[in-house]
Amino acid sequence: MKIVENIKSWYRSLPDKKRYIEFLTALLTVPVLLTVIINNLNTIKSIRNTDQSPNTSPSGSANPVYIITGQTGVIPISSVEPTPIITPASGTPLACVKKVGPVEIVYPQQNQIVTKNPVCLDILYQQGNYCSVVWSYRINDGDWSDYSDRSICMYNLEPGIKLLNLRVRSIAASDEVILNRSFTVAGSLIPSPTATPSAF
Repeated sequence: MKIVENIKSWYRSLPDKKRYIEFLTALLTVPVLLTVIINNLNTIKSIRNTDQSPNTSPSGSANPVYIITGQTGVIPISSVEPTPIITPASGTPLACVKKVGPVEIVYPQQNQIVTKNPVCLDILYQQGNYCSVVWSYRINDGDWSDYSDRSICMYNLEPGIKLLNLRVRSIAASDEVILNRSFTVAGSLIPSPTATPSAF
């Protein structure tokens, strides 16, 4: 009870106006705390409800997917609606096929003369039910690059015929596919436009 007596004596020692301000402030914090507690309880309840219901992907209208290539324009990949994927109620995803799916080098094309700098590869990988992949490349039997799933751009290539080797590997297994492409880099490359600061 000593704590209650200390609070009473502290409250009595406050100036008259300060007592009312602190009491009002304490009174207004109660609804805020109640709102936070109610929101947290509702969030927990909604998470429990979504964990118990089976997951299905939306089967709305599908947008066509396009790959934009360097020289040939726009290539439509698919105009077919994807089929909905239903996962088990336990929340575990369906297993993917542990092989490299259909993959090809779209740009540069075989024996194409390239005049742009950098030369950026367009790799078409139709994943479907296959697991994700990573790739590595080399030019003219040089050293292999590190595996990555990022775009490949090669800067300031020397003019001449280039032999590109592209290794595509499944991340779920050791399945690997090697693609080869021969192309020619023109004598004077046209640099890609870069942004420069404007003069004032």
